[in-house]
Amino acid sequence: MRSVGLVGCGTIGTQLALATQRYYRNAGRIIAVYDVDEDKAQSLARRLLPHPRVICCSELIENCQLILEAASAQAAAALLPQALRANREILVMSVGGLLLNTKWRSLLKSTRGRVYLPSGALAGLDGVKAMGIGKLRRIVLTTRKPPQALLGAPFLKRRHLTLSNLKGPKVLFEGSPKQVVKAFPQNTNVAAVLALASGSQGIAKAHIRVVADPTIKRNTHEIDVEGDCGRIRATIESQPSRNPKTSELAIRSAIATLDRIFGKISIGT
Repeated sequence: MRSVGLVGCGTIGTQLALATQRYYRNAGRIIAVYDVDEDKAQSLARRLLPHPRVICCSELIENCQLILEAASAQAAAALLPQALRANREILVMSVGGLLLNTKWRSLLKSTRGRVYLPSGALAGLDGVKAMGIGKLRRIVLTTRKPPQALLGAPFLKRRHLTLSNLKGPKVLFEGSPKQVVKAFPQNTNVAAVLALASGSQGIAKAHIRVVADPTIKRNTHEIDVEGDCGRIRATIESQPSRNPKTSELAIRSAIATLDRIFGKISIGT
């Protein structure tokens, strides 16, 4: 029985906690939760049985064998090195944080901890990982979202951009995975997980586009990866979750990752 701690009690964190309780009660139990908004943490704790403690991050890491992160890129960037130093397992939803703070890579050599990165709203990452063993020539991700899903992004705030009057698709950003994580931290974990799945080539070669499109209702991601053994092209359309910045598929991907952690069969690369 693993002791489990949850960091981030919003839409994704709540679903992860409820799924752990519903499907894996004999393998893991949430004993602690944390959120910068303590009311959210207390509210979720009351829904779980037995009620977990609401504690600070450092105490949570100290007491939990498995940590579920569902907070923010900044939180993940700080939390992951601490978890690895404590030899903990950690599931990271805010994968963009792994590009903001790369200290965790060197810690992997000395820790007994493990890092789990769900595919999120993407598909085809098993093939991308396999292709990354060879030479990759092209790694492109185009993310299209309804304007309301992009509201509040630092990129828009810095440029004083409004999207309310858009009549058609508009390319807002083109750049590297690290740049897009800084520009749209709540919308582009897909860019980070694609880059990391591509291996060392991904960080340097991946090209990311962000498009605001008022004509669509689903979050859409198009990947195009070409290497010395072939090409992968995939289009994923996902309904937004209750939080329009997050795809429903990303939440279900996280729950499926729990099965990889707690289950006894692993499917896919």
